Amino acid sequence: MRLLASLALQNLGRRRARSFLLIAAVAIGSGVVFTGATLMRSIDDSMAVGFTRLGADMMVAPEGALTNITAALLTVEPTDLVLDADALSKVPLASVGRVAPQKVVRVEHSGIGGHHELVDLFGIDPARDFTIQPWLREKLNRELRAGDVILGAGRDAPLGSQLLIFGKPHLVYGKLGRTGVGTHERGVFMSFATLAALAGSMSQMGGPRPAALTPGKVTGFLVELAPGATPQQARFAILSAVKGAKVVTGDSSLSGIRQGLSALLQGILALMVLMFASMAVMVSVLFSAIVTERRGELGLLKAIGARRAQMVGTMVVEAMIATGVGGVLGVTLGVLVMRLYERSLVYYLENIGVPFVWLDLPRMAAFAAASIVLASMIGALGALYPAWRASGRDAYDLVRGEG
Repeated sequence: MRLLASLALQNLGRRRARSFLLIAAVAIGSGVVFTGATLMRSIDDSMAVGFTRLGADMMVAPEGALTNITAALLTVEPTDLVLDADALSKVPLASVGRVAPQKVVRVEHSGIGGHHELVDLFGIDPARDFTIQPWLREKLNRELRAGDVILGAGRDAPLGSQLLIFGKPHLVYGKLGRTGVGTHERGVFMSFATLAALAGSMSQMGGPRPAALTPGKVTGFLVELAPGATPQQARFAILSAVKGAKVVTGDSSLSGIRQGLSALLQGILALMVLMFASMAVMVSVLFSAIVTERRGELGLLKAIGARRAQMVGTMVVEAMIATGVGGVLGVTLGVLVMRLYERSLVYYLENIGVPFVWLDLPRMAAFAAASIVLASMIGALGALYPAWRASGRDAYDLVRGEG
């Protein structure tokens, strides 16, 4: 293997101009693919965060419940009307994507704020929620646990401090950014388990037990449409499956934007795959020409006893070295280009309120390694067939340039 690599390097060094052009072409292709894949994945993650901040596509609430529609969020006001917690899981709903159940309880004498201040306590399922946690402006460096609470932007308490609710200490896990929705600005958010643990304390205050705290009941559901589904399809399906419920629809244009962006990113990914395929064809054509040019050299190698595998190996290793170096240079070029995006695309997205989420270092390194490996594989596959075909010729025909 060391001998093959040495011969390959010598061949690349003897034809520097051609080697440079090959490496440059592969570098440009690999750089475009690496940069495109990284940026598309980062944009996808960023848009996922940005669009989840726009809330759900629709809300399912009991008939008669008061609802609030804003430009940012759909919310249900505290009510004694409830739905079964499994109402949307009893039957399959193809038009429904994600579903986030919520419990909302308005309490007095909670110990939060003034003595008679009414406070809205929101119960969420952290594993299913997609409308509250995306608004976290700051949080502790761990997952939400039992006993943790998240405060709306209108609540002033330091992160990590203790908040007494009905005399029980709760840890301030995070604080939300400003949503423009009054109930969310003043609300206190917690997991279902944390809210259920407060039920006994509420009963001790002498008031009736809120209906939302009944096991198996929720105040409402926030719903995100499945890809390609329309609000009309989801509304009909939900009303047919859930009795005693109403469906409140938000801004339908946001659903179209979300689904359109997903289709756009998939199309760009397909274009990058086609670019890699075209680069593979280009490398194959180039090495076919190289093998044709070097038939005399291959014929001499065969005449002095070189085996077929050694002849093919020399060409394949040469191609892998050239395209591998091109892949490394392409990734380096891609990193430099992405630094420029920080001053343009990232700045623009942040101005329209969409936080840009770069890929973390392990995933970016995986993308870089994949680009380099694919570039090397393209070189190997591009050189394999013409080299194998030429190595099967007679030494005499190769030297004379026939066949």
